[in-house]
Amino acid sequence: MTSTVSITTAATLDVALLDAAGLQPGARVLDVGCGRGDTTLDAARRVGPSGLALGVDDSLDVLEEARRRAADAGLAHVGFVHADAQTQRFAPLRFHAIVSRRSHQVFADPEAGFTNLLGALRSGGRLAVVGRDEPDGVHAVLARVGFVDVSRIALEADDAGPVWLVRAGRRD
Repeated sequence: MTSTVSITTAATLDVALLDAAGLQPGARVLDVGCGRGDTTLDAARRVGPSGLALGVDDSLDVLEEARRRAADAGLAHVGFVHADAQTQRFAPLRFHAIVSRRSHQVFADPEAGFTNLLGALRSGGRLAVVGRDEPDGVHAVLARVGFVDVSRIALEADDAGPVWLVRAGRRD
């Protein structure tokens, strides 16, 4: 099923993304392709000091800025890892939620990347990603690698084309 939601700013896009992930206080969340940490910091505020927000990105320059921004915001329960999320060995079943505003740009091999993320997601956990890729293709990849309850929402298109929010879960 496809719905359409009007999204006009990055901040409202983050709200939709984090809502789709179902973040709760105390949760552990991974932000893939975190860049300068906007989504990671928003996630940290949602999960609170009893939770953990971890951003991963392959650009050391943006991670340095993200770390500075987290420190300036006084968010001690935020971390940033310089790594390729497609191949990084995350602790198995570690995260309650995984989010990404850049998943379509992060993975050279989406099946390998999403398989890696599935292993890091706890049973009952949620994946929420935003992308411009064809939603049926993303849906198929997520289903093929073992995600369940895959759904998509069409977010309002901009000059670059349509934006999709795809979410899925893990059950064992």
